[in-house]
Amino acid sequence: MEYSISDLQEMTVHQQEQIEQNQQLLLLREERLKYLNQRQTKQENLCLKHHIEQQEIKNLRLKILQNQINQKKNSNSTFGLFEKTKYFFLFYINHFLFL
Repeated sequence: MEYSISDLQEMTVHQQEQIEQNQQLLLLREERLKYLNQRQTKQENLCLKHHIEQQEIKNLRLKILQNQINQKKNSNSTFGLFEKTKYFFLFYINHFLFL
């Protein structure tokens, strides 16, 4: 089958149109992929930020609990020292009263 010059020119025009359409489609797909990658990165960053905030909250709670424990220890230590001093004082008074 032989093609005329006009047939070949039509085929060429048609193929050129297909190439342009494919290029536009490729460009749109590349832009879509870029957008999706950016969106995924933003979501990952938000997720990471949320995780970091949760860890900071946990750390703050632990610090608060540790401070409460230290305050109780200091309170107990002070109370223990008071009790020891009171018993020593009573012993001292009783010892000298019976001499």
